[in-house]
Amino acid sequence: MIAGDIRNMVLNLQGPILVLGASGFIGANLLRLLLQHRRDGYGTSSRSSSWRLEGVPTENVISGDLLIEQSLKTLLDTVCPRTVFNCLAYGAYSFQTEGDLIYRTNLNLTARLVDELQKWGVHRYVHAGTSSEYGDEASGPAENSPLHPNSHYSVSKGAAAALLNYMGKKQHFPGVNLRLYSVYGPYEDSSRLVPTTMLNGLKGQHSRFVNPEISRDFLYIDDACEAFITAALNMTEAHYGESFNIGSGVKTTIGAFAHLCKDMFNLPGEPEFTMPDRRWDVSHWYANPAKARAELGWTARTPLRQGLERMATWCRALDNPEGYVKSSKKFGRDETWSVSA
Repeated sequence: MIAGDIRNMVLNLQGPILVLGASGFIGANLLRLLLQHRRDGYGTSSRSSSWRLEGVPTENVISGDLLIEQSLKTLLDTVCPRTVFNCLAYGAYSFQTEGDLIYRTNLNLTARLVDELQKWGVHRYVHAGTSSEYGDEASGPAENSPLHPNSHYSVSKGAAAALLNYMGKKQHFPGVNLRLYSVYGPYEDSSRLVPTTMLNGLKGQHSRFVNPEISRDFLYIDDACEAFITAALNMTEAHYGESFNIGSGVKTTIGAFAHLCKDMFNLPGEPEFTMPDRRWDVSHWYANPAKARAELGWTARTPLRQGLERMATWCRALDNPEGYVKSSKKFGRDETWSVSA
């Protein structure tokens, strides 16, 4: 995407714009992109400080616990958003296992939010769904394929998609659900595959991997952010309540990923595939993005190697790599520290 094009797209969004979950990986990138081109973008954070939002003007960040009903109403009264990007989620990480919090965050909060936004008459709502909604049947499914959930997270996100479908088709709520595949890039949680591999590669070390036959559809963060903006701009009434697969459509096995990293960093020896598989890992996990391309005009633009090289450049510029590692939600931390030189 040419810089001028994305600028024009951002400027064409109806504002004010609200990014829910802006202290998270995708939300932080989305808010930062919006604020490069306009001032009426606002993001939420569950804490008063977040390392991902370091340098973002304080007036554009609103802290609070949105699981508290009054906090949500106060937020909407304060921002009066016309465009809402909802990047809130809990349960996507293997260490996020609290079932009640998964459903309260991913389903109950979404229901309250959509109900409030319907009263407000919001112009556009774009929801961060997930390919995990498909569960065990994630090999290039069409959006109308049956869901086969394989975790509480999968169930909760699929239920939220069903809620949005009902609200869009029956209540004319102007929202869509984006089923995101494996998004990676700057500000990603340091415990994830790509940051771990990049940091080890920069130290001249191999990482340990799960079964080499397990696959992913890797999507660079810039392409994911563009999907949110494109969906808001190109959504029509016929799209209300619809889900869209947001991925490259390319199946990349962990084995291929490991050897790509070996080549990028010129690492000696061979990678190790000795990590235990996660319970929801599948061998064929890739998107069918045809609907997003045909109906929204969105397509992934960043080849995997190019995206990994950008991520490696970002990691190389970190002032405090150890601080980045320790910032992971895995350790229950979300602190402000210097990200780059």
